[in-house]
Amino acid sequence: MYSLRQTLPDTPLDIVGDVHGEWQALESLLHYLGYRENGSHPQGRRLVFVGDLCDRGQNSPAILEWFKSAHDAGWAYMVLGNHELNLLVHDAKDGSGWYFAERRQKDQKYSPWHVQAEGGKAALEGWLSQQPLLLERADLRIVHAAWLPESMAQIEQAEGSLLERYRYFDKFLLKHIQSASWYDDYLREQEILADMLENPHASPPMMPASAEYDLARSRLNPIRALSCGVEKISDKPFFAGGRWRATERFAWWNDYVEPTPIVIGHYWRNWYPKKVAKNESAHLMPPQGNAWHGARKNVFCVDFSVGARWRDRQSGTPPHQSSFRLAALRFPEQVLMFDNGDMAATVR
Repeated sequence: MYSLRQTLPDTPLDIVGDVHGEWQALESLLHYLGYRENGSHPQGRRLVFVGDLCDRGQNSPAILEWFKSAHDAGWAYMVLGNHELNLLVHDAKDGSGWYFAERRQKDQKYSPWHVQAEGGKAALEGWLSQQPLLLERADLRIVHAAWLPESMAQIEQAEGSLLERYRYFDKFLLKHIQSASWYDDYLREQEILADMLENPHASPPMMPASAEYDLARSRLNPIRALSCGVEKISDKPFFAGGRWRATERFAWWNDYVEPTPIVIGHYWRNWYPKKVAKNESAHLMPPQGNAWHGARKNVFCVDFSVGARWRDRQSGTPPHQSSFRLAALRFPEQVLMFDNGDMAATVR
């Protein structure tokens, strides 16, 4: 029986942000954190990953294989991110050319990458489908994108495996979408704008029906809501995650008033304020990269955009000079460690 919640061990933790296939960055971060090659730590610390281990980077297969070994030995834990869920439901999104052949031509900007062997896919998907969406203990909660109690209750009330529950909610979502007054307009927008939607240099017009579609997708499947976050309609289209979008992320943490701290990934935080990305995520986070946020200043996003290291490879920027970082939040110390060896205390 699938359980969306699992319990964190009562040990000091190192909570690692979205890795996105960047094996070299992960190896470097683990070195500075003091971990052995097998994922164990001489002081008994444990690793926790906030999801999105795969896609965009050069070696997603190596990261998933290493993590599975460390997890099965009891040294590492994870929550599923939206990129793992895309893999499980065979939704071939931007950056997944290492896994889905149909993405390889479109994803050439991320290459070269190591391709997942066909013979290993079934076992990988079976194992990933057992991983939780939530990790928690009395003093800490971890989810990839959004802590939403109503969505959690919906998932817990459903029956079956993770994928069976996902498909159950998607069936309800599809029925809602196809009966909506804007559905025909959505199909028309997608057909007319097909050549523009993944072109960052294009500038599509307003997409009201596509906005309604994305809004429904973000809110009506509770599994997707936890792993992608809920959204709201944006004032104008913007390019992010490999496509033009008509909805933007919503800062749910401004409504979170419970005392237990939450650590998340997903939101592509920036360490240097001067490097703020030109998309909506930049407006969700405090300008200080080491600041907690939310109504009680007890939510922390540990994703520092290492998934954009492919840009460094295109420009010839070496990893130690990159503005895109892989980070771990040491807990309960509340100190950040980066893959270049830098450390920083967090602040509330």
